[in-house]
Amino acid sequence: MIFPVQWLRKINVADNRRTSARHVVSIAGTLTIAGAPEACEIVNLSLGGALLSATQRHAMGQRVHIAFTVPAKQHLIEVDATVRWADTTSVGIQFDGLRASDVWALNEYFKLLG
Repeated sequence: MIFPVQWLRKINVADNRRTSARHVVSIAGTLTIAGAPEACEIVNLSLGGALLSATQRHAMGQRVHIAFTVPAKQHLIEVDATVRWADTTSVGIQFDGLRASDVWALNEYFKLLG
């Protein structure tokens, strides 16, 4: 099947757009990969995912689990995610989906950040 070039560009652009605002943070968390937990720091956070500081490179597409507590609300979030990009100092993950209570806690925290 042949698709118009303009149609293909629209798909690629839409796939690269973030749907949630990112916020600079410093939150301790635990990243679990293949059952092995490791401490991490979340340095950038949104409703769609997070940027973590990393000491090793993670494979794109790798399945992970992250747990962290939302500051000021003391709300624990545990969510599965997918590695979307990584280098030797950081890793970007996309959350599979947050519970309604997680979204509420994060939105309340983001309001405090301004």
